Amino acid sequence: MTASNTTAAVEVFLAAKAQADQAEAVLKAAKADVVAIVGGYGFLEGETADLDVAVQSRASINEKLLLQFLTQAQIDACKVEGAAYPVVRIKAKKARKAA
Repeated sequence: MTASNTTAAVEVFLAAKAQADQAEAVLKAAKADVVAIVGGYGFLEGETADLDVAVQSRASINEKLLLQFLTQAQIDACKVEGAAYPVVRIKAKKARKAA
């Protein structure tokens, strides 16, 4: 790869990254709006897709404690409930056939 190709590749990457960051910010704002509309969880029907909003959480383990020699009971005692977060799933609708 030549220096000019390397520079061009870096510039293309940076431009794409900037666009992706902007799109991610818009997506996060839209997700927050959807969650607010349904009050945390629910279903919204659109023209081209439907949104199903749910809340999920997961248990996690304190890794500092896990690195030590622990019995199973001690490991289980280190498990904590994670924070709940909204999950938005989009399901595209099938295109209607013209009659």
